[in-house]
Amino acid sequence: MDVALVLVPASVTTPDGRPVTWLERDAFEVYEEGELRPLKVFEKKTELPLQMVLLIDSSLSTTGELKREKAAMIRFIRHVLRPQDAAALYEFSGGTRAVVDFSSDPRALKRGLDKIKAGAGTAIYDTLVEVSAALAEREGRRVLVLITDGNDTTSEKDFHAALRAIQQAEATVFALVVRPIPGESGRSVRGEHVLITFAETTGGRAFFPQRPAQLEPFFEQLSELLRTQYLLGFQPAPPGGRSEFRSIAVRVTEGNYLVRHRTGYYTEPRR
Repeated sequence: MDVALVLVPASVTTPDGRPVTWLERDAFEVYEEGELRPLKVFEKKTELPLQMVLLIDSSLSTTGELKREKAAMIRFIRHVLRPQDAAALYEFSGGTRAVVDFSSDPRALKRGLDKIKAGAGTAIYDTLVEVSAALAEREGRRVLVLITDGNDTTSEKDFHAALRAIQQAEATVFALVVRPIPGESGRSVRGEHVLITFAETTGGRAFFPQRPAQLEPFFEQLSELLRTQYLLGFQPAPPGGRSEFRSIAVRVTEGNYLVRHRTGYYTEPRR
């Protein structure tokens, strides 16, 4: 029985965050459950279509930054989307609303951004479960861009359900953590740690702008990361009789570089 290849988008940067784009196939090693797997796919600046969901927290705690977020996001969309790519726009507060379905038209996404209004409550986990299911149906590099203060107040789902949904969708999370009051005394950082975990586990990054002017650099860095990824693919060991989580490790054999990639994937049970 043929086993589908496991594809792993990977970002490689210098210690100070600059993308490394000159590596060749023999610089990479990929391990599944600690076992070295021969590379079957290697691409630089992958042409695999980008399937992206943009998630904006419209809860009352973040309304002060909504206007700046929208302006920075539309510039990012115009810069990063190619004709073969698609992005969907969702907003969430106490519930989740699909504002724009997957589209490669920046104008449609801008019109959707203009419609987003403030709401009450924050259901991050529920939103991630719902959106991950929609993203899993798309073929390509699956990316979740999440803009929020990180504090979930109304979800029925929990952290573990959200993380599993993201991992099953094989999506990469990039989180922009908006702090309504920087340095706020007594501020809970639990939500921030959750977003860091989502990002690091899936090969993405979490960003913490200290002031509104740093929103633009976040989207510039994100655009550069998405346009300078490597795509690695390997033939996995045959699946078992049930779905299981298998670890993935990617190593670069030269230089002092940081590699970001998803830490594992769920197998499909043997039929």
